[in-house]
Amino acid sequence: MAPSTDVQIAPLSDRDIPETFRMMSLSFGTDAPFINAYFLAHTTPAGQASGAERLLAWKHSAPNSQFLRAVAASEDGGEVVIGIGIWTYMTEKPPQTLDEAEGEEGVSKYWPEDGAREWMRALWREYVKPRTAAVVGAEGKGVYAVHPEYRRLGAGAALVNAGLKAAEEKGVGAIIESTDAGRPLYEKCGLKCEIEKMVFDVGEQFSGKKTPKLCFMVKEAAAAS
Repeated sequence: MAPSTDVQIAPLSDRDIPETFRMMSLSFGTDAPFINAYFLAHTTPAGQASGAERLLAWKHSAPNSQFLRAVAASEDGGEVVIGIGIWTYMTEKPPQTLDEAEGEEGVSKYWPEDGAREWMRALWREYVKPRTAAVVGAEGKGVYAVHPEYRRLGAGAALVNAGLKAAEEKGVGAIIESTDAGRPLYEKCGLKCEIEKMVFDVGEQFSGKKTPKLCFMVKEAAAAS
């Protein structure tokens, strides 16, 4: 059923996680090198089950993160989740290595192949550099995805603005690593591109691999009145 254009933002519940991860997988598709490396085989049933497990674990272990869903009413009177937003209030620098972020057990479990594991380690090392430099005191970090069948209904803007409002209330800035596709939306919401193309110096070993194409976007904290 087609959803209405009346988009509501609500907390993401545990029961929504499996379907939400499938929606994230559809949203990013297979042309997102960082997502492909971080969530191996995320377009397959096994990969989606693993991804949902990790998303749920993240939700339960991240008291400084706000997990939001964008919901629209369907024609049959029900509702459909058409987007997800995860906003993290960062009070210290992010984990500098994949092993620090996931733990030894997690790294072995989610990246069983040495090639995939080392590739993800190389990406993570480069991915966190701009974010680390930006986090001085505290920042807000956003992650967003919108179901590809339900874009242009306002879900993305509603999720981003909810996060920006929370950042404003805390008196902190906001940072997002954005794809080219997401950049126009973030710019409309007031973020500016600080790094046009993030550098992924993954070394000669991975010179033939496709690296993520991301820009680093920032919205400064509002000046104190």
